Amino acid sequence: MTKQNKNRIVFIFIGIIALTMASRLGSVLSPSISKIQQAFPNTDPTKVESIASIGDISSMLSAIIFGYLLQKITYKMAAIIGSILLIIGGLFPIIIHHDVNQLLTFALIVGFGTGAITTVIPSLTAKTFSGKKLSKMFGINIALEDGFSMLFMFTGGLLAEISWVHNYYVYGAALVTLIFAILFIPNIKPNDQSNIESRDIPDQEISKTGWILIISLLLLGFFSLVLGAVLNTKIAVYLHEFNIGGPSTAGTTLLFLRAASIVVGLSINTLTHIFKRYLLAIGQLAFVLGAIIFICFHSFIASVIGAFIMGSGTSITLSTIPFILSNLSSKKKYPIIIGSFSAITSLGFAASTWFFKATVSIFSSNLIIGTFYGVVIIGIVIAALLTVTQFQKKCEENYIK
Repeated sequence: MTKQNKNRIVFIFIGIIALTMASRLGSVLSPSISKIQQAFPNTDPTKVESIASIGDISSMLSAIIFGYLLQKITYKMAAIIGSILLIIGGLFPIIIHHDVNQLLTFALIVGFGTGAITTVIPSLTAKTFSGKKLSKMFGINIALEDGFSMLFMFTGGLLAEISWVHNYYVYGAALVTLIFAILFIPNIKPNDQSNIESRDIPDQEISKTGWILIISLLLLGFFSLVLGAVLNTKIAVYLHEFNIGGPSTAGTTLLFLRAASIVVGLSINTLTHIFKRYLLAIGQLAFVLGAIIFICFHSFIASVIGAFIMGSGTSITLSTIPFILSNLSSKKKYPIIIGSFSAITSLGFAASTWFFKATVSIFSSNLIIGTFYGVVIIGIVIAALLTVTQFQKKCEENYIK
């Protein structure tokens, strides 16, 4: 590899880090929800709570839209558009915040921005790196996402203590992302010859078997996020029901959930070497083991251990599936496929609460424990299917060379 290409890879790596930072800006308002409710006491509390979650809906739509747009526009243009949307949706509320409808509109704009960026990141990563480097980069992306998420949540919480409006200043990070996108994101399309490394994603048709495997991976991503989102939605209620702690304890437990993503993300190549073609099944068993700990042991220590293990399952899934998809996809289809993956995992996260609300009675009369029983049963079934069918082996056999 020439020195010029090495420098180009370094620049793109810096750009990807900047985009990864912005990809988690959609969650920064969670610390302010109670204060926003106090500021608008006559507004339905559920409507106010939607400020922190409605962006997931627009993010799903945006990921699909930009998956198609990346056939026509460059990575740089998509990254710039995403950054500008984040700036508009995140910083304008500092001035315009007269009612909740305005805040919801801006939250939707933020979601469109994050959807664009989360579509660019894996596609550009797969365009730039290959082999073990690519696998490692997907792991680093997941680690950085959760690292930035922890930083933004902490900073947002401090600013929210001053005023809920101040929480929006965290979106100033999108200005940094915009500058870095202009400077470091390449002005190329997924279909262009990159001349970066020896391997570009091939431009050939995906076989029928390849499409079946791709669809299966998308479904696996959906159900993995349905299972992985349980702690985000249930942990506070779980800790209260078993007299373990209150909101601060829930926050500490969720930090261990994020920490798992950082640890697993940075060690994904080692885990791949150890578990090889069973890594996706191991990810499901991590959900199972973590849920069993929550069912059997009701203490703070057990909770943080269970959260760490379940967080590991989510990180394994989100690190491994994009890598496999990049090897199953043609360069023309990969942005669309990875955009669909981003959308369907967001849908899985958002649908988790409703899924278990509808099915929990099958597992137990207790809503909380029944949810964890559901995680155990579904996780075991998926892990068994992945193992019996030798799913990852079949994926490798159908890689586009």
